[in-house]
Amino acid sequence: MILALQSTTFGVYGGIPTYNRLICRALNDFLGAFEKRVLIATDSLRDVEPRRAELPYLGLEAFARKRNPFVFTVLKLGLTKGIDLALIGHVNYAPLGWMLKQMQPSLRYGVIIYGIDAWQTLGGVRGHALRNADFIISISDFTAQKAVAANGLAAGRIHLLPNALEWTEATRQNTPVPPSAIKGTMLLSVCRLDENERYKGVDKVIEALPEVARKVPNVQYLVVGGGTDLERHKELALSCGVSERVHFLGFVDDDSLRACYRDCDLFVLPSAGEGFGFVFLEAMKYGKAIVAANSGGAPEVVVDGLSGRLVEYGDREQLPQTLTDLCLDAEKRREMGQAGHTRLVENYTYEHFKERFDEIMFRELPAASLYRGRREVLNAA
Repeated sequence: MILALQSTTFGVYGGIPTYNRLICRALNDFLGAFEKRVLIATDSLRDVEPRRAELPYLGLEAFARKRNPFVFTVLKLGLTKGIDLALIGHVNYAPLGWMLKQMQPSLRYGVIIYGIDAWQTLGGVRGHALRNADFIISISDFTAQKAVAANGLAAGRIHLLPNALEWTEATRQNTPVPPSAIKGTMLLSVCRLDENERYKGVDKVIEALPEVARKVPNVQYLVVGGGTDLERHKELALSCGVSERVHFLGFVDDDSLRACYRDCDLFVLPSAGEGFGFVFLEAMKYGKAIVAANSGGAPEVVVDGLSGRLVEYGDREQLPQTLTDLCLDAEKRREMGQAGHTRLVENYTYEHFKERFDEIMFRELPAASLYRGRREVLNAA
C-alpha cells in the first residue's frame, strides 16, 4: 500500500491544496498494482465526494478537522495493513510517519516541505521525525536549503518537486466572463491577508502607490483574498491617501478570479516568505508580467528581466520605481508575459509534475514492492 496523509486538498484555494491535488492525481496515475489511500485531515466528505470519479484508483477519506479519528485511522492502518511507502504531506504530520515506521520497519516514509513551515528549527517529535524520514520532498530548492540548515537534514535525501498548474485549469473551456468594471492600469495581488502572514507584501505595494500614481495617474490596485489582517490594510490605504485606488475584493469564485488575472496589466506580490509561489504560475498562464521579491522560492519561478522583475523586500525606492517603469511600458509587459507563459509550458505542467513524481516513487519504493506491483500489473494484463 501507498499511504498519503494530507492537510487540506479539495476544500480551499491555495498553493498547498493545489500541490496536494497534484499528488493525488499523480498517485492515481502511478503504475503498479498498489492499494493507494489518501487521508485528508481538514476536508469534509462534501469536498471529497465529487472527486472520486476523477480518481478511481485512490481511496479518499476526509476527516473534517476531527483530529482523533484521523490519527486513530493512521495508527490502525499501521497495525493492520502492510504499508510500502507513506507520503507525509506536512511537517506537522511527520511524527505519524515515524510511528508507522516503528510499527513496520520495512516501510519508507517521506515528508513534504513547502516553505516557512520547514525554514525554522523544529524541535521535539516533529524535528526528530523529520530528521529520521527516509526522504524529503521539497517544493523548491530554497526551501530545501533552508530546511537543511535549520534542521540538520541530509541534502542527498531531498527530492525537488515544484508545484504546477492543475490539469483542470489547463484543459477546461473558459466560460465568458464580463470585463472588469474597474478601469485604468491595473495591478493585481492574490493572497491571504492574515496576521500571521504579513510577509506577503501587499502593504508594501499600498505604500508604494502614492509615488506610482504621480507618474501613472490611472493606476488601480486589486487585492483578491481576505483574512484577519484585512482591516489593517484598509486603514493603511486610507492613511496613504490611496483608498480610492485599492480595491479589496475578498475571496472570489473561480470565474471572477480568472477575470482578475485576464484583465490586470501587472501581477505583483513582493512577498518575503513564499516557498514557491503558486500564484506566479497562474499569472504566467494568463501571460502577465510579474513583480516579485528577490526572496524565498520566488526567484526559482520568476526570472528577473525575462518573465518579470525581482525587487528587494521592503525596498521603499526599488518597488515604486519598478512598478512605475512597467506600468508605463506596455511592450515590456507583453514580452515578459509571453516569456513567462513559455516558461510555464516548458516547466510547470502536470506532465512535468508527474514525471518528477514517478522518478521519486521508483527511487524510494522498496525494491520488493516495485517488483510485486509490476508483476501484478503484468499478470492482470
